[in-house]
Amino acid sequence: MATALIDDLQTLSDGIQASGRLTAEAVTSATRALVDWSAEAFESTLEAEDAVKVLYAGTDELVESILVSHRVTEVQVRTILAALHINRSLERAAHNAARVAHLATPPPRRSLVDEAVIADALRAMGERAAEMVRTAVDTYERRDVNAARLLSALDEMVDRENEKLSDMILSIEVNDPELRRWSSRMLFAGRWLERIGDHAVNAAERTTYMMTGPQPPAGTNALVATPRNQR
Repeated sequence: MATALIDDLQTLSDGIQASGRLTAEAVTSATRALVDWSAEAFESTLEAEDAVKVLYAGTDELVESILVSHRVTEVQVRTILAALHINRSLERAAHNAARVAHLATPPPRRSLVDEAVIADALRAMGERAAEMVRTAVDTYERRDVNAARLLSALDEMVDRENEKLSDMILSIEVNDPELRRWSSRMLFAGRWLERIGDHAVNAAERTTYMMTGPQPPAGTNALVATPRNQR
């Protein structure tokens, strides 16, 4: 029975790592689809999201099976709960990547300067968001309790980049209906890329919880505390 539990926990860990790699690929492809208008990258994003969904469902089923079939220790309970939350964060990040890909559209050709600046900003945000997902997965794989702080710092950078992008877009002359529609889509794309960063931080924080146990802020409980936005 103990050997079976160890095997199940390893399968659980392997599934999280596979989902994380696919999610990072989805973010990278979504960014290419958005700024390069690549049909191939768009399809790659959706394929990666579909694969993450399959792994997400499988992880949920495995967690239920482990809890029903095995007597687990407190440490193992933390491992299982962390995997459950990380699984959710990765699924949401992959879904947001698909949202970004669906916003891809060529800009009005009359706005080449604005388009180039906005595209460069979105590319930088997408690359950083993908890096954050890869770091979160690496954090989980190596059981690194310190990486959450690094990801929080990167997340603040993504937040600031999104604020600058939003200010830039909102300052554009919007008398042109085509430019208005395109700018609105890019505004939402920046929002979803920012959310992907949030999910990466959530995943790293759950790894810290897995290794150290609840370390909630004063007056909260880590097991019930609301994570960063789960949209």
